[in-house]
Amino acid sequence: MKSQFGKKLKVLLVENNLVDRKVIIKMLSTSPYGHFDPKFASSLVEAFELLPKHKFDVVLLDLNVDDSKGLETLKKFHRRFPHLPVVVNTGSYQDDLGLKAITKGAQDYLIKGMYKSYSLVKSLYYAVERKRVEEELKNAYNKLQQTQIQLIQAEKMNVIGGLASGVAHEVKNPLATILYGVEYLENSLKTSDEKIVLTLDSIQEAAKSANNIIKGLLDFASLTNLKKTPENINTLIDQAIHLTRPQCERVSVHLEKNLQNDLPLIKIDRNRIQQVIVDLIVNAIYAMNNGGRLMIRTYGKKFSDQDVGWIDRRGRSFGQGDDVVVVDFEDTGPGIKDEYLIKIFDPFFTTRRAAGGIGLGLSIARTIMNSHGGIISLHNKTGGGARARLIFKANKKEPV
Repeated sequence: MKSQFGKKLKVLLVENNLVDRKVIIKMLSTSPYGHFDPKFASSLVEAFELLPKHKFDVVLLDLNVDDSKGLETLKKFHRRFPHLPVVVNTGSYQDDLGLKAITKGAQDYLIKGMYKSYSLVKSLYYAVERKRVEEELKNAYNKLQQTQIQLIQAEKMNVIGGLASGVAHEVKNPLATILYGVEYLENSLKTSDEKIVLTLDSIQEAAKSANNIIKGLLDFASLTNLKKTPENINTLIDQAIHLTRPQCERVSVHLEKNLQNDLPLIKIDRNRIQQVIVDLIVNAIYAMNNGGRLMIRTYGKKFSDQDVGWIDRRGRSFGQGDDVVVVDFEDTGPGIKDEYLIKIFDPFFTTRRAAGGIGLGLSIARTIMNSHGGIISLHNKTGGGARARLIFKANKKEPV
């Protein structure tokens, strides 16, 4: 009889009853309905030893084996191998247990002595297909949640951007008046009174500081008049390193670079992108105020969403498989707390409030990258420290 199922399945039978084991293996080996490569284990320990060595498609699991009993057997199995489909093989008249097993993650169940070859084969193939669909649904749900988060984040940024722009314009004119007034008083009074001079200087410095904050708010809210030209990103990195090297030396941060020589040019506003690079270097320096190492690396590659994990896709000018230029900033600092990662690009979020930080640097950096159709991401490395990543669409016309 011709097989009704196509793919050959590698099946692990976890069964400690010798008779049951022989019956099932014979069914699988001689079945005209499917193709199977069966192996067996009599305990969970033995199964856990076999599973990493063989790429099994499905497991036929007796819940009562030498080293585990009942639904706890299924729980232990799922803790170790959550992505592997399972058909539970229960004792006679244990439908209730079989149904409970399905609610605990099994794909199907069979009652010993109450099925023949076709039912066994159908259940195994069904379990594989059901698990595949479950995984696809789970991935789709996760992507939907990510998209919802991104939409909420995008709307929040739009609202805050509008507020920031309005506040900045309202405050800018009074600040300009204060600065002009201080300048007028300094030129008119011509006093030698140190207290008056110190007071005027303090007012002027405070007004200039506030003016810089307002400029940052306007930069965050809107980037206009970008002057994009084909640029060599390595040149900008060298210049940024030169600007920030004194800060590195003050806190004993060793700065290294590994820049690919034959990178394509990228079309950017060089001043804006250099601002982003400097901000990322300075952030890494702050994270390693007791010393450490910062590696800056550039390279070209084909883009994949997996390169960045959770990202903001607004305005991205490239997609899966496109040629991109990547800049990585890898530090040996303590990393970023999990609860901070989702907020790290929010305007006014900062972990350095006590040191005078206002939380606009990374917000502006993301706004700049969005305006270039690029990506900025930030996450912790597995071995410790953090990695910031910039991704730009490659200009294919000219090599560096």
